[in-house]
Amino acid sequence: MQTIHAVWEKENLGVNAYEIFLSDQDTPEAVAEEEKRLAAEGAEYIVLKTPVNCSHLLFGLPKLGYTYVETVFKIEVRRSDYHSPDGIARFDRGLTVKHCANPEEWAPVFEKIHSGIFRSDRITLDPAFSPEIGGNRYANWLRNMLIKGADLYEVYQKDKAIGFFVIMRKDENTVDPVLMAMYDERNDRGLGVLLHKKTLDTCFTYDCKRLTSTFVSNNSKVLRIYVSVGATISDTLYTYVKHL
Repeated sequence: MQTIHAVWEKENLGVNAYEIFLSDQDTPEAVAEEEKRLAAEGAEYIVLKTPVNCSHLLFGLPKLGYTYVETVFKIEVRRSDYHSPDGIARFDRGLTVKHCANPEEWAPVFEKIHSGIFRSDRITLDPAFSPEIGGNRYANWLRNMLIKGADLYEVYQKDKAIGFFVIMRKDENTVDPVLMAMYDERNDRGLGVLLHKKTLDTCFTYDCKRLTSTFVSNNSKVLRIYVSVGATISDTLYTYVKHL
């Protein structure tokens, strides 16, 4: 069991949050004891990450009041394996990618995020929070990534921006398309897969041997896209939450 005080979530969510990573050797009884300790320290929100196929955790954690909210997938795509399926590539016409290198170009992206473009994440779906809090959390996340040197891009259909993505370098051989979103998924239906293609194509313009990324089951369409371009799943975790 590894416990992390998620101090950054105080600004994002307004609560004192902790993240706990469990192994298949940990028990619900041990979680209950850790929860007591954290509650005494003022914990208000606990996020648990567990391995899959651990029946004692899968059935034991809900008895402690933890709610399953999503499955986390970690994937890898090697440069030598990356390919864009013909069914996707032939529709990639008329879309352009703009690198937003100047801070004055970031404001429209933050405005879109605050408008509520992320609708399926665990914070937005949680009745204890709200879409506004979820948007604030993503905006803070993006701001911190840009401070650390991430690259922000927008994708355009002619003169219309349809979405954005962010690429972080993890090491000399690896980049991570850590965040992406459509601005108007309802009215630009069908362009999401092309936004993803542009993101992955841009990743491999970097000097790298592979990309890695993390996404959740609430956005299952991304899993289908990654599998179609040659990705392998390196790890899978279940996520549970509890409000104290």
